[in-house]
Amino acid sequence: MIGTVLDKYEVVQKVGEGGMATVYLGRHTTLNRDVAIKVLHPHLSSSTRNRKRFAREARAIERLRHENILEIYDYSGTDSSECYIVTEYIRGETLSDLMQPVGRMPSEVAATIGLKLAEALNYAHQAGILHRDLKPDNVMIRGDGTVKLMDFGIARFLDESHVTMTGALVGSPAFMSPEQAREGNLDARSDLFSLGTLLYHLVTGHLPFSGSNPSLILKNIIEGNRPHVTELAPTMSASLADLIERCMQVDREERFNSAAEIEASLQACLAEVDFDPDAPTWSTTAYLKDPDGYQERLEAVLGEVLLRNGRVYLEEGDHLAALRLFNRLLTLDEDNAEVLALVQGLHADSPTVRPRGFILLFAAGLAAIASAGMWWVGAQVADEPPGPEVPAVDAGLVDAPSQDAPGVEPPPPVPPSRAEEPVEEPTSLPPEVAPSPESGEPAVPPKRTLHRPLSLPPKVRLPKLGEPVSTEALLAVAEPAYIDIRTHQPYMAYIYEDGERIGDVRQRKPLEVTPGEHLYVLRAEGILDYELRVTVEPGGHEQVFVDELQPRPVKVVIAPDFSDGCAIFVNGEPRGTVGQLGGEVTLKEPQAENIVVLDCGDEGVFDRTFANLDTLFPTFTLSAGDQ
Repeated sequence: MIGTVLDKYEVVQKVGEGGMATVYLGRHTTLNRDVAIKVLHPHLSSSTRNRKRFAREARAIERLRHENILEIYDYSGTDSSECYIVTEYIRGETLSDLMQPVGRMPSEVAATIGLKLAEALNYAHQAGILHRDLKPDNVMIRGDGTVKLMDFGIARFLDESHVTMTGALVGSPAFMSPEQAREGNLDARSDLFSLGTLLYHLVTGHLPFSGSNPSLILKNIIEGNRPHVTELAPTMSASLADLIERCMQVDREERFNSAAEIEASLQACLAEVDFDPDAPTWSTTAYLKDPDGYQERLEAVLGEVLLRNGRVYLEEGDHLAALRLFNRLLTLDEDNAEVLALVQGLHADSPTVRPRGFILLFAAGLAAIASAGMWWVGAQVADEPPGPEVPAVDAGLVDAPSQDAPGVEPPPPVPPSRAEEPVEEPTSLPPEVAPSPESGEPAVPPKRTLHRPLSLPPKVRLPKLGEPVSTEALLAVAEPAYIDIRTHQPYMAYIYEDGERIGDVRQRKPLEVTPGEHLYVLRAEGILDYELRVTVEPGGHEQVFVDELQPRPVKVVIAPDFSDGCAIFVNGEPRGTVGQLGGEVTLKEPQAENIVVLDCGDEGVFDRTFANLDTLFPTFTLSAGDQ
């Protein structure tokens, strides 16, 4: 094809090939402009019907005009023997190419890239267009650091063309959402799941879902079988980890509702460490030029900023925010004397607890209680009266939730007693850190100091689920507790503690939890939720066996080729007519044998036996062709 002319575009050279198309560098013959020409493989463009579908999809996405979306200039007509798209030509690399030498990216670089992708998705979703195949191969980074999202709508064309995994893959299995893996209905939250998967890959260097073949990968996606992102990237930002985990919830109702929400949360992740991605020092371009040097500079500055901002949060009584920053700092520098001293000051009455382990446990306990919507009281400075209650931050919404979020009010102003001594205003991580005259390296931001040590009483009774919880109470129950929830039934179920997933019934080891009363829910797509309340004492180990898990009912949809007057019987019991039941019937025991009979009078009697139905795919169809 090299040297040929497609309409007004000369094919200059081949630059790449995938399972869906071959990409060529081309040149507009009259404008003398370089372009990229993506020519679909012949098995996709062989029929007139496919060419019409392709033209329809290209027409829909050509109107997308956004800095972070690859611009489409032209596409083939329905009469063309080839299916091709003509786009702007990007001189850069895909995220896949960039990941090979670096292995994983710092949280701030990943969040910067994710922010641009979220902006692009938000723009496209507002226009009613889903991407459907978000993956590193479909993201390019231009030489100037600009992020470009490619191949909008192509997966939809492939889906409608009934292309299977043996041909061109309809979406990439490792980055599919659970509903996409089940071939269910998609909405914007499917793209958000894929964005979370991509961010997971960037910060860990690994794919969250693995398997020896595509079927196993899809099964793991549907069931949510993967490590928590922090297991593979312990030094990452806790706020970014929360964001990724929320994006990747199996139940899409538990994800973000829109890409705009992810934009706001990613901005909060960066603001938490005063990171300005537009500054030349911290730009994506600077990272691409020298990844190792960039990471060294970033870790040096983070060491100062995490400590400084953590101190500010302590002064303001926001211990959850402070300890999340301290946790990250200790993963970067586990022997940081200043942080360890702060923790020892917080918990001087518990010398047997190792400072670092205490921080990790305490922060996890705070996060769990925050995500359950509980209230907690800020720690008081020595000999001061207790301060007002302030609402906890929802860890699932990152550290800066929307002011419009239901049930969340802005924290009250600091009482006058805390404002007696002047507090230096925070100094931002520079938009561009000025180099020191001696070394030329970025200067370290100034420190913040804590004016007075915190002192808390050691013993408080165990908190009850839903009641106000003080910081004193949290410190008093800092000793680890464990729970072991299992079932003898053949169902896999995830364990949720106060709304946050903490494990599953196949855990080999007991789960470490915060002492107190908790609501545990066993949940999976194929079963009905099972709830139990358990109180776990500090240092205790509760074992629970559950044998009451029930499969979800499944629906049998009656095909339109049956008339509304046909009577429906299930296992000999009348259920009504097709018209009365709205064309569907529910089977409450999908594992048992269910005989569904349609008596259509003169038209005949039809029956079908359903047994051992997979409740992950809860809808089945009965048609006349089944006979």
